[in-house]
Amino acid sequence: MEASTVRVKAPVERRPLAEVLPVGRDRTVAAVLGVALAVGSVVDFGLSGRALVGVVLCPALVLLSTIDIRHRLLPNAVVGPAILAVALIVAAADTARFLEHLYAALALFGFLFVFALAVPSGLGMGDAKLGFLLGIALGYRTLSAMLAAFAGSFVAALWILFRGGLAARRQTFPFGPYLAAGGILAFFLG
Repeated sequence: MEASTVRVKAPVERRPLAEVLPVGRDRTVAAVLGVALAVGSVVDFGLSGRALVGVVLCPALVLLSTIDIRHRLLPNAVVGPAILAVALIVAAADTARFLEHLYAALALFGFLFVFALAVPSGLGMGDAKLGFLLGIALGYRTLSAMLAAFAGSFVAALWILFRGGLAARRQTFPFGPYLAAGGILAFFLG
């Protein structure tokens, strides 16, 4: 009788946050863009709960995108506190709609979680957690964030195929920056 082998995916290496934080020009660009988006949130929405969500959400999304582009990683040390802060702001500022935000967060997390389990080379659990952050921050605007993220990643995939031909179809790219861009667009325009 033949013994079957089961392939188990190696655990993701845990690295300290200090090792993956942007440095040099990446840090400067991330800081300037994060601050500009936070200020833009206050300018657009005044001193409101939505503005405070933007003050936390936008810099976190910029930082996560910068890390994901360089390291293909969305650290829990950034995503977790951002989720907690945004959830507290939404709960305090818009109590009546908090459940809507929570349901959107759970729905997007669930969708991305199942996709990450089904196609582990396509998405990671960090993307699912980032989806939860977007849902808790955006509520009903979460769908437009996902549509923008999918549209952006589709264009990127077409560009990769155009540049590399059919051999490039196995090439991967981080999805976090597309989720972040879709989230920022939906936050300001949704």
